Amino acid sequence: MQRIGEVSAMYDISNRTLHYWEESGILKSCRMENGYRYYDDYNIARIKQIIMLRKLKLPIQGIHRIFASGELSVAIEVLTNHLEQTNHKADELRALSIVLERLIQVVKDQGDPNQIFKYLDVPENSAILKLKDALQIALSERDGDMSESYSNNDVRIVNLPRMTFASYAVVSDTPENDCWEKIYGLIVEYSLEQKPGFRHFGFGFNNSNGEYGYGILVVVPENFKVPEPFIRKEFDGGLFAALPTHLTIIGERWDQLNEWLRGNEDYELDWHPEILRDYLEECIDYKTFSSKETEDSKKQLDLLLPIKRISESEGEKDHSIQEVFLELEPKKVLLPDITLGGCLYELKDKKLPWKKSVPWYKLAQAIYKSGKDFGSRMIAGNNTFTLVFGETALPFPFYSAGKDGFANKVFAAVEIVKSFESYPDGLEERVLPSGKYLLFSTWICPERVTTKKLPLQKLYNAAAEYIRENNIEADMEYCLEREYRKDGRNTDRIELYIPFNNGKRPY
Repeated sequence: MQRIGEVSAMYDISNRTLHYWEESGILKSCRMENGYRYYDDYNIARIKQIIMLRKLKLPIQGIHRIFASGELSVAIEVLTNHLEQTNHKADELRALSIVLERLIQVVKDQGDPNQIFKYLDVPENSAILKLKDALQIALSERDGDMSESYSNNDVRIVNLPRMTFASYAVVSDTPENDCWEKIYGLIVEYSLEQKPGFRHFGFGFNNSNGEYGYGILVVVPENFKVPEPFIRKEFDGGLFAALPTHLTIIGERWDQLNEWLRGNEDYELDWHPEILRDYLEECIDYKTFSSKETEDSKKQLDLLLPIKRISESEGEKDHSIQEVFLELEPKKVLLPDITLGGCLYELKDKKLPWKKSVPWYKLAQAIYKSGKDFGSRMIAGNNTFTLVFGETALPFPFYSAGKDGFANKVFAAVEIVKSFESYPDGLEERVLPSGKYLLFSTWICPERVTTKKLPLQKLYNAAAEYIRENNIEADMEYCLEREYRKDGRNTDRIELYIPFNNGKRPY
């Protein structure tokens, strides 16, 4: 048995990293009577294995899959996928190498960097063809650059400079559109897009009444007199994590960026909206974005998450705090009828219930388009319901079938007190009938809500174990997840409801 501090020094790994590996489920320590945590011989051997795999640049998620399954086929699949991604990156680097070698030679031969690009138009020969092929691979805009194939490798760390903004924010039925029209008028009137340093950023918020609004910050010259109703604001800049997206998948991309932060060993959230360190959305191409002819799938944004580096002392301090809580021994509850307004989404890929994706942003858009006064129709608070539907070939519910069960559709919804005036773009009304449920839950300390991931899989695992051990006659085809967000943005509590002995279903 060796103490964590000794292992950290022996293998030159920070305590923070070891703690992260434990949270990821690939490592386990035990706390002795003296209050210190120790690793046994098995886990010390596991640390050596993890170090080796990390040197091969294998992601933690892949390492977890290998260790969790223990199956040869899974290890081969994970390593093969990683090899394919590595080969793809190697092809790009080889292409860049050809480009750089050629351009360096041109500079050496001509002594004039301004003559570089004319040599791309010389008569075709093998060298030029090779160069053009490399350029096409390495420098062109390839299909899918702004598609759903993004990965965490797309996250960049950027340091925004100091800027002076003209700011405008609005709470309305369509706050993004209303705010943009106002800001667009300011930009055009003063030709701000022609000024040096022109940029603009959007941000969502909830006011004191829980109503959703949107604001935009546009860079103006320091000596610019900001007219009413716009507000002048000074921004000190700072560190942000950036992720590219286009408008149609912005919700999924925000989820991915938050997921990246939760699993990061070096950075944590530094959210202070009062000084503009907020969740920002920067428009990449102003002219394309502002054109009414541009499809949403062509409107590009950078999502910006305010972050700061984690010091080793902060990491040590975090270890002593119980941040995530679980209630895995279920309560039996009776839910009343609940009226839901939401959208039914077919999932493209059959995924494990706890790994499904829910397009909340598309639901929000549908609600905004439902007519005026939608806020008065909804229960106060930014809490959501997800009815999860799925299948399994096994003789028990899909959500308790482990890797043999999958979710194939979700109904993402909010609770409403009265019907909407209209239901456009797939928005529909459903009643979740009263019934008996087993309730499992997990929640988190509010101050840590953006740095830890709530262990939804543990809720499903606990439900599966309880159903099997107690021979519960549970509904086979659906379950219910309910998410709570005290700050109006980040999930701080998840409840999993397993229906049993119920006669009616929300189909």
